[in-house]
Amino acid sequence: MGGFGGGFSANSDPSGSPLAMALIGIWGLFLLASFIPIVAVNVRRLHDRNMSGWWYLGFMIMGWIPLIGFVTGFVYIVLMALPGTDGPNKYGEDPKEPGNADVFA
Repeated sequence: MGGFGGGFSANSDPSGSPLAMALIGIWGLFLLASFIPIVAVNVRRLHDRNMSGWWYLGFMIMGWIPLIGFVTGFVYIVLMALPGTDGPNKYGEDPKEPGNADVFA
């Protein structure tokens, strides 16, 4: 049997190769470490659009539904590409206004 050792056979070890297990572990740590920043960036972007951060959870849940998930993903990408609300909204000042130097302070 050739290749990279990813095939199955009657004599294969069910625990997998140590390299594959290490890569899966590293990938899992990366996903765990990047989960909170990804959610924070998406919620911040929704706040720029004057929308609640709970919309993100709704889009993610609807993304798991077949066919509706495809449309939901497309709508979410378009929504994120639209410009934010001009001026202040209920989530804070507009970070694009030149007079608001203390927005990021």
